[in-house]
Amino acid sequence: MGAWAVLLLVLVLLWLLLRDFGLIGLKQKISAIILLGALGAFLMFYTYKQDQENQNQMALQRAFLRGETLICRHVHVNNKEFNFVAGTLSFLGKKNTPKQGMLLDLQTCMLAKP
Repeated sequence: MGAWAVLLLVLVLLWLLLRDFGLIGLKQKISAIILLGALGAFLMFYTYKQDQENQNQMALQRAFLRGETLICRHVHVNNKEFNFVAGTLSFLGKKNTPKQGMLLDLQTCMLAKP
C-alpha cells in the first residue's frame, strides 16, 4: 500500500510543478492531466507486475526450503542437491552430487507438478 501512496504523492507534486511553470491555457491543463494520467497508469502497471514477480519468487523460495522440487531450465532442483544463494537468488549445486557447480537463476524456475 505504501508504494501506491508514494505514486500518488509524486503525481500530485508533478501536477503542482507543472502548474507553477505556467500551465495557463485549458489545452495545456488537459494535456498535462492526460500525460500525468498515462505516467501514473504506466507506473501502477509496472509496480503491480513487480509485486507479482516478487510474490512468485518468494513462493518458490519457500517451496524449495520446504523440500519441494522446482524445475529450472529443465533441471529438477531440490534441497538435497542444491543450495539456495539468497544474495543472488540462485541455486548452486552441492559438492559430491551430480549437480555440483551448476548455477541456476530463481527467475527461470517454476514449481514441479507432482
